[in-house]
Amino acid sequence: MAYNTQNVTLGVCRVLYDDVDLGLTKGGVEVEVQSETYKVEVDQYGKTPINEIIMGRTISVKVPLAETTLDNLVATMPGATLVQNGGTKASGTITVSTNPVANDTIVVNGVTFTFKASATTPLDIAIGASTNVTATNIAAVLTAYSDPKVSIAKYSVATNIVTVTYEEYGTGGNAFTLAKTGTGITVSGATLSGGVAATKLKVIVPTGVGVDLLSVAKKLVLHPTAKADSDKSRDLIIPKAATSGSLQFAYKLDSEQIFNVTFNGYPDTTGNLFVLGDESTT
Repeated sequence: MAYNTQNVTLGVCRVLYDDVDLGLTKGGVEVEVQSETYKVEVDQYGKTPINEIIMGRTISVKVPLAETTLDNLVATMPGATLVQNGGTKASGTITVSTNPVANDTIVVNGVTFTFKASATTPLDIAIGASTNVTATNIAAVLTAYSDPKVSIAKYSVATNIVTVTYEEYGTGGNAFTLAKTGTGITVSGATLSGGVAATKLKVIVPTGVGVDLLSVAKKLVLHPTAKADSDKSRDLIIPKAATSGSLQFAYKLDSEQIFNVTFNGYPDTTGNLFVLGDESTT
């Protein structure tokens, strides 16, 4: 057997939940996969199993969040809601006045997407039969793209206009950039605008009794920081992951406050529990 030292990996990862980067961690992210089995025994062989059958499999991810923000608390606490006084999210628009031609582009927060007769990569946008269809394709591609530089915003479409809304309240979204080439597409400005910080914020946490965790489960992605954003070869993806809302943290003089969160995975509609590698592989 030939050895390949490139297969020996180490290092930290980014944690993305529902396509939102949960930020810095401290202490390492830990993944545990367990399989429960039933050992088949017969009298003639005593307690020696003659077979073993998998009865079920579980996956859990322990994430020590160092960025103990209110947004992270809402993201990891089922049923929690953020209440704020004032504040708006930055927004802008991408308008399809006439259909673009092949190889025209839009650049969304530094990421270039290219219009094509048919889309073959995540960075391709198919030119539709009408401006409305092309706008719908733009919104779909931007929504599906997992790079946090793009996924930090939400994309909605009405007729031939794509509205881009920054995920977070405040002025941070005012630096989110938009650009284009070609004459068919116009953007509302070089950046999103209108983001205003809230004057007061709080998170309300209910008891959570009766919350169906599968109904609130979202995609969890662990992406090694040593890999480029576009390199998904070592990603760990749990299509359906949720937390019960259990947190453990402390107020100490000589230690950072850490949200210790555990995500549990559930099978998706196809029965898949998790994926290791590039999920776009067919």
